[in-house]
Amino acid sequence: MAKQLVANELLAFLQQKLDVMDEVSAVQICASNFSEADISEAKKLLFASLNKSDQMISRRRDGTKKSIQDIITLFKETDPDDAPTFVARDLHKLPPVTFDHVDVTSLLKDIVFLKASLANVTLKFEASQNTISELRKEVDELRSALITPSDDATNIDKSRRVSLDKSGSSVESAVLTTPLPTVSQVGQPSSPCVTAPVPRTPASSSPCVHVGAKRNFADVVASKRPSSNPQPVIAVKPAETDFIEVKKRRRPRVSQNRCGTAPTATGPNFQLRAATPVTALYLSRLHYTTQSRDIIEHIKFKTNLELRVSLLESRHNTSFKAFVVLVPTNMLETFLKEEFWPKGVVFRRFRGRLPENTTRAAPTKKP
Repeated sequence: MAKQLVANELLAFLQQKLDVMDEVSAVQICASNFSEADISEAKKLLFASLNKSDQMISRRRDGTKKSIQDIITLFKETDPDDAPTFVARDLHKLPPVTFDHVDVTSLLKDIVFLKASLANVTLKFEASQNTISELRKEVDELRSALITPSDDATNIDKSRRVSLDKSGSSVESAVLTTPLPTVSQVGQPSSPCVTAPVPRTPASSSPCVHVGAKRNFADVVASKRPSSNPQPVIAVKPAETDFIEVKKRRRPRVSQNRCGTAPTATGPNFQLRAATPVTALYLSRLHYTTQSRDIIEHIKFKTNLELRVSLLESRHNTSFKAFVVLVPTNMLETFLKEEFWPKGVVFRRFRGRLPENTTRAAPTKKP
């Protein structure tokens, strides 16, 4: 609704300039440019426009400046939306604002305050920059410490690899070069009796297998064990630690779902068509007299669709009913809008499975 426009030059000047001028300067300008009659008329008009004529104080001595002060006070105490909009009919009556009417002291105070505020902001900005620089330096140090290994760790790693190579070569030479002793035949006194060696089992040979051993030793150990469907692996580029990372190769899917793209044939003899995907919608806080048919009629009125509605039986005594509606998935956003359902009805997507004690109601087809 548009505000009421009231023509008065004094009130129009004060209404526009009070936000940018101090009261002393405004009183001085109005007292030197408007007559006492204009000031008195403007005061009566303002109090009458705000229905506060009974609160107006009459000034007898030095009424000019005090009346202007009363006008300014009433403007500041009144909400701008409640006051009418004052306009100037004679623009030449509006006084100019010059340096003679400006309080330089207040301007200087504002400038000093702005300088102090700017200096404070600068100090905070410098402190923030220093903090950010320190944090960046710490992050760089942490990165360098994580990427570059220490000398002690490097020495320990080298010593472990050397001992591992020695143990692997000794076991390999023992397996490849040492012949197995044979048991002497019965009835030969000249041949000494030699105890048969204990057969090698996977459990006894497992401690000899190391991750970092040589390739030929790993082949020898693998040849002594029965293989059981080894998984295919692919080697990745070795890292700086001389370890080889292996990954299991993902097998391609044998059967994969596909979706048809042919248009649906029309006609009495063509009944093949895809099912419409549906999503369960939960409705609650419905009146205890509400039936499934009422919800079906409401949805039909809104979307011209007849959907299936199921009544949820509560385990506890409640003063309301709850239902589950199977809505088309492509229209789910329409059913999840607040303006679709009556006021007070709670709705959301249904979570879980429908219990067995639900009473389902299907829409009746018209003949």
